Amino acid sequence: MNYSIKEISARLNIPASTLRYYEKRGIIGPLARRAGQVRVFSEADLKLLQIVQCLKKTGMPIEEIRQFAELICQGDATLSQRADLFEHHKAQIEHQIEQLQENLAVLERKMKIFSTPSAK
Repeated sequence: MNYSIKEISARLNIPASTLRYYEKRGIIGPLARRAGQVRVFSEADLKLLQIVQCLKKTGMPIEEIRQFAELICQGDATLSQRADLFEHHKAQIEHQIEQLQENLAVLERKMKIFSTPSAK
């Protein structure tokens, strides 16, 4: 199945300008074009964009996302490289989670202090 940029934008809830940006940065594409220069996205493009959105939400830099997309285009021979890229990113996310948990613990301690009668 093929999708227009409008359909992909609506389906993934991302602006068409973001899709154009991804194309410009080499994350998606080169896209097939229909008559009239309309971008056409395939089911594979849709799946890749779903992964890209996840990586973006977890804070992966755009250059690493582009690298991941390039590795996909190179086929199964790059599976270990993709796994390494994800393993590195996972470690970064786990570190961020640890930092957030530490910050949350500080906030919770302060909130207990604020709620004690002597603090009022």
